[in-house]
This record gives sequence, structure tokens and C-alpha cells, in this order.
Amino acid sequence: MVAAILLTATMMAIGLATASYVDGQQAQSGDERVRESAFNVAEAALGAQVFQLSRAAWPTAANPLPTACSPSTSGTLTCPDAASLAESYKTLDYDYRSAPQCPRGGTPAPVWTTTVHDDSDGTPTGSQQHYNANKPDSTPQPKYDSNSNDKMWVKATGTARCKQRTIVTLVQREESAESLNFPSNVVTANWFEVTNNGNKVIIDTQGGAAQPHNVVVRCKPPRTPQDCQKFDPDKGQVSPNTTRVDATDPPLPGLQPAELAAFKARAQSLGTYYPAGTCPPSLTGLAVYVEDFTGCSGESANSATVPGHLYIARGTLSLGGNAGFYGLVYMGNLQGSSGIVVSLGGNAQITGAVAIDGLGGLSAGSSKANVVFDNAAFDDFKGTATATAGQAPNTWRELKPGS
Repeated sequence: MVAAILLTATMMAIGLATASYVDGQQAQSGDERVRESAFNVAEAALGAQVFQLSRAAWPTAANPLPTACSPSTSGTLTCPDAASLAESYKTLDYDYRSAPQCPRGGTPAPVWTTTVHDDSDGTPTGSQQHYNANKPDSTPQPKYDSNSNDKMWVKATGTARCKQRTIVTLVQREESAESLNFPSNVVTANWFEVTNNGNKVIIDTQGGAAQPHNVVVRCKPPRTPQDCQKFDPDKGQVSPNTTRVDATDPPLPGLQPAELAAFKARAQSLGTYYPAGTCPPSLTGLAVYVEDFTGCSGESANSATVPGHLYIARGTLSLGGNAGFYGLVYMGNLQGSSGIVVSLGGNAQITGAVAIDGLGGLSAGSSKANVVFDNAAFDDFKGTATATAGQAPNTWRELKPGS
């Protein structure tokens, strides 16, 4: 009897130990499955956030990114699409609502969150070579490319039944720019006039170039050959005098619609695109695109060493006083004006070139040359054909929980 009891007790002890071991192994296996589930959703959210950075305009001071993205903030162009992510993760592991309280207390986080911030190290041009995991998300960090180096840090956290995994990567933007060809005339318009009666140069067609460039007018109705070039050639007001009438020039003197779209895309990527109803705070920029300049005013912009390219789709431009613009001024004239589209007075000067679409014209006349040709106005005249954002090599890594 005693032997039987001892044997039974031994077998029960071994059985309970085995059951406990198996239960522990199953718990570890389940825990590992949930951890992998959290990792999968974090990785998916990271990829989705990188994809959104490729689709949306690159974040600038004018269009910063939100503080964070989650399923509740989905639906914007800058955040991942929650519905698309949810299609891949429908098991109970990802349903944080089924576990209202975590084992260690607290409410589970949303199934995924992403944050994006600049790689700036706090200086205008410096960058963080490594992600600073000790800097909490609550610490103010630029939500745009503040150092203009086309790089941003992306962090994604995935949650599966209270288990969290966090990964980060540096995203680098790459722009494929196409050079845009533009007629290298000093002035291209339907007509122009000089309102100064003095013996002085108002339009300098040569500037510092090796040879003078043309002033081309189309002279289409309502203008006639007699009033589409109003200046006194005997007073040297256009010097050297390279004016010519070319009625065969198309209504668009420069960019075709596809090229304009590429130029607009570049302005958007640089943060210098201004939609209708928005006046630009400045006309300075390598590529500035303004949908409607009506009611807006222009002042000095760019410099002799760094000229820019300005396209105003609708509206007129008037510069006076001592305003100076360096670069190419291109007026779309979508309002269909046959009157003055660009007006220069006082000591205002455009150093570069002026082009006006349609039937509009240029009016100039002051105490100095209002338009001075400069070849540099056509340098680096580009549009963005495609712009993509992808993970920079060797920057992906996983952070410790809670980082």
C-alpha cells in the first residue's frame, strides 16, 4: 500500500511538473506570437508612413506634419490610411479594445502610432546621424525639414494585446528634376511701352552677357504694329535695340502645361507654392508658384548670386520704389488681360528676364534701367518630374520598449 501511494505521488508530481512546463512553453509561445504581431503592425505602419511622405508635399515650415498619426487621425494625406492597415490585421491580437486593461495597469495604446520629425541637431544645417531615443516625443522637435537636407526621422509603434514594438528609420527624399527650356529673351510679351521720355536706358538687353538678347512682341489684336512697341529708339531707351515683332510666337511664350506642372511640383516640394487666396510673404525662392496674385504686393526678392524663378498664374505684378527682383518673372495672365500685366516704376528693377502670356504687356519707365538682361535667370530652371522618399541605408533599428 505504501509503495503504491509513493508511486502514485511520484507520478502525479512528474505529471504536474510536465503540465506546468508545457503550460509555460505555451505561454511563452503565445507571448512571442503577440510580440511578433506587434512588430508586424509597427513595420507596416512605418512603411505606410514612408509611403505617405512620398505622396504628399515634402514637409516645410509652411506645411508641417501633425504631431503624431494613429487610427483616429487617419484620412489625411500625411498620415497612413487606417482602413488599409486594418485589412491586414483583423485577429484578436490587434484588437486592443478586447483588452480594456493591460496586466500592469493602464489602457492599451492604439494599435499603431507614427511620428515624424526632422533630423536637425538644433543648428540650421546640422543633422542627427543617429536617432536620439532618449528625447521624448513631447519634446518640441521640427515637424518639417528645418535644415533643408531632404531627410526626416520616422518612428512607428505597433501594439498587440498590450505588447509594444517600436522601430525607427531615416527617410531620405530624392528628387528627379528635369531642366526646362525657356526662350532667352529679355522681354517676351504681346506689347511693351516705355513711359519715360528721357535719354536713358530703360531696357538693357545685354547686361553682362556677351551679346544682347531680344525683346519680342507678338502684336496681336487689340494691339496694332503701331502701338505694340511704344518707346523712342533715338533716345536709347532699349539698348542695344533688339526689338522685333514675331506674330508666329505661340500664346505661351515659355512653358507648356506639362512643364508648368513639373515647375509647380518643384515649388510645392520647396514650400514656395501658394494656392489661390494666399498671398506669398515673399517672392524669394528658386521656384515660386503663385496661383493668384490679385490683391498681393511684391517687393525685393532673391539676389544677384542666387536668382530665382517666379510664375504667377493669375494677376498682375507692380514693382516700385527701390524694389529689385533677380531672376525670371513669368506671368501666366490667366485673367486674359490685354492691358498692363507687369508694371515697373521708380527705381524698381528686374535683373533677368520678363515673359507675359496672352495679350498682356509690360510698362516700364523710371530714373534707371527697369529691366536688365542676365543669363543667370535661366540657370537651374527646373521642374520636379518625380520625387520619392525612401529609407536611408543602414538607419533602420528597433528601440527599447518605452523609448
